[in-house]
Amino acid sequence: MPPVSDTPSRRTFLLASAAGAVALLPSAALAAHEKLNVGVIGCGARGKVLAREVVKRDHRLVALCDVAEFRFEHLSAVATENGQEKPAEYRDAKQLLDHKGLDAVVLATPTHLHRDQFMAAIQAEKDVYIETPLAWTIADGRDMKLAAEKGGRVVQVGLQRRSGAHWKRLREVMDGSDFGALVWAKVVVSRPWGKRDPFAPPPTFAKKQHAQIDWDAFLGKAGKREFDADRYWGWRWYWDYAGGPLAEFGGEYLDLLHWLTGVDSPKSVSVNGGQYHFKAWDTPDTVQATFDYGKFGVGLSVELVNGADGLGLTLGGTQMTAVVDPESKVRVYNTTEKVTPNTEPAEAWNVDAETPAHVKNWLDCCKSRKATAAPIDVGHKAAIPTHLANLSYRGGKRIHWDAERQEVIGG
Repeated sequence: MPPVSDTPSRRTFLLASAAGAVALLPSAALAAHEKLNVGVIGCGARGKVLAREVVKRDHRLVALCDVAEFRFEHLSAVATENGQEKPAEYRDAKQLLDHKGLDAVVLATPTHLHRDQFMAAIQAEKDVYIETPLAWTIADGRDMKLAAEKGGRVVQVGLQRRSGAHWKRLREVMDGSDFGALVWAKVVVSRPWGKRDPFAPPPTFAKKQHAQIDWDAFLGKAGKREFDADRYWGWRWYWDYAGGPLAEFGGEYLDLLHWLTGVDSPKSVSVNGGQYHFKAWDTPDTVQATFDYGKFGVGLSVELVNGADGLGLTLGGTQMTAVVDPESKVRVYNTTEKVTPNTEPAEAWNVDAETPAHVKNWLDCCKSRKATAAPIDVGHKAAIPTHLANLSYRGGKRIHWDAERQEVIGG
């Protein structure tokens, strides 16, 4: 990667990246009418959302895998309620990958399991849709990237914002001369979970369900311990299995900034935060990160106790500012003068659903063998800033990053 000062224009960068990715893929393609046989590894809420999108497009959901038997029923219904046969059920991901006729897999498991399951899927010559964050560590992500590129498989990382037409329009605005140069970005993810963490064990969880969980398979290579319902359901908040709020919520917004600007690596990051409410968590429940991307700065705040700030992304240019509600609308203001509550935006447009388009893009690319909207290299680069942020939080110091060498400066 060239130094920041040599970084090409955003549009040139994007076109060049796509062309390079296509060259890595095999040339064989399926006919437009042919349907894919798809398996799902990880049958929780996100697995069900993605499976539903697969079936909506008339592809076959043929196999399911999860460490908990009780998760199969609601995902099987996605297939059977749409006239398909009941999918085969497996408790081991490698057994699912041996399913006869399987073409592709959706990987929606806890982050610490991603590397080994992804590598097994690539080795089994399956195309993969993998949820974010891509990997548990930077090293895991690097291994996964190299394996996918060597294997020539079609990979879509679940950075669905890259499939949103509303973001493409914003990129065009930012590329225009009226917006000016981006100098700062602010991201806020605020959730009102003070009364109850939605990822806590549900009230209906009982001994019968506990008995259906293969706890050793869930732990994988993480440290062995007695079954803990809080860790099983709330794995996102424990360092053994995930990267906490920064990784779960920050990566997709930082990737969006990478896509909008063509600058995909921070120079440094500094983080503050703590467990101010959820004392049982390993990770912070409230955290603020500041990234220096060389040409612009980024402030990222994730607040999971009080939801007053909602969701928001603000992009400040030298002449205009984009204010985004990711669940509603994009507004662009002329900010050479002060903006007041009565100021009318220069432009505004609605935000559309992104996941359906992102899954469709993956399925189409599995047949055409073209590059996806969010290939493996993109997913790896999107995860790195949040890994660096967690290093900063846990080490209590600013972290500096050498993008060319792909290593932390100073160890």
